[in-house]
Amino acid sequence: MTKRPEPYSATVMAMLAAAFCTWALLTLPIQGAVILVIASVLGWSGWMTFSYTRPVKSRKVIAIYLCAVGFQLIHMAEEYTGGFPHEIVELFDSPRDWPEKEFLLVFVFGFGALYFFAGAGALYRIRVANFFLWWYALGAGLLNGIAHFVFPIIKGGYFPGLYTAGGHFIMSGLLIYFLIKENRQLKTEEQQAQSLVR
Repeated sequence: MTKRPEPYSATVMAMLAAAFCTWALLTLPIQGAVILVIASVLGWSGWMTFSYTRPVKSRKVIAIYLCAVGFQLIHMAEEYTGGFPHEIVELFDSPRDWPEKEFLLVFVFGFGALYFFAGAGALYRIRVANFFLWWYALGAGLLNGIAHFVFPIIKGGYFPGLYTAGGHFIMSGLLIYFLIKENRQLKTEEQQAQSLVR
């Protein structure tokens, strides 16, 4: 029988994610904030389902994740040069402003640093680090990619981030595939080790 992991990491990350979502809902344009809330729920759910009990072990999965993070920075460069924060405010006629400085500090530099720290933590199978692998895979990758194909339809033309949105589907699809494959492999190894003990 699999030993249940400590519950503290899950509780702490749930509290931090809830605090981040609250901040987003209170300060950002509501449409952008809702995407971040859904991304947080998806990321936490994927982490709990697949990588919480069995943190990622394969360097291949971590390498794919780091490549995806590198791609995320390219995507955000397109967003920044296209004036994404201003454009989303205009698109949804939001009463809330989204200053470019805040966008850069929080979402480019802040999250960029967190993503890379998480990659380093995942190399050592640190449980919390695995949350960010799922945050990218399901939130910043898949969900964000979908949103960037919806925004131009609403606008009726180009929206910042559209050109690199397809890359999110490729990177997040690869990462999701290998994360699930890794979980199955670790589960099989665990079952084989348990059967030898018996």
